[in-house]
Amino acid sequence: MSHTDELALTIAEKIADREGVDSTELHPPLHETIDTDALESLIESATRGRAQATVTFAYHGYTIQVDSSGAVRVSKTRSESASTAADA
Repeated sequence: MSHTDELALTIAEKIADREGVDSTELHPPLHETIDTDALESLIESATRGRAQATVTFAYHGYTIQVDSSGAVRVSKTRSESASTAADA
């Protein structure tokens, strides 16, 4: 398994755990939503250049953040109505 596959699997498993399903049951699959090779390339480039970087994207109702150390953080995406009510 490549490092790219490991990162994508980590993300999918974190989402699946929160949803209470197997990662194979997530539709659409992560690789159909984002370019997982490009994500890995961005993270590896930041690591090689010793730069701090964070990639943030939405998937399956969650906001995913991957930083240059490879750490993955997942949080539920706030709905538009919830953010509007919170901002009022």
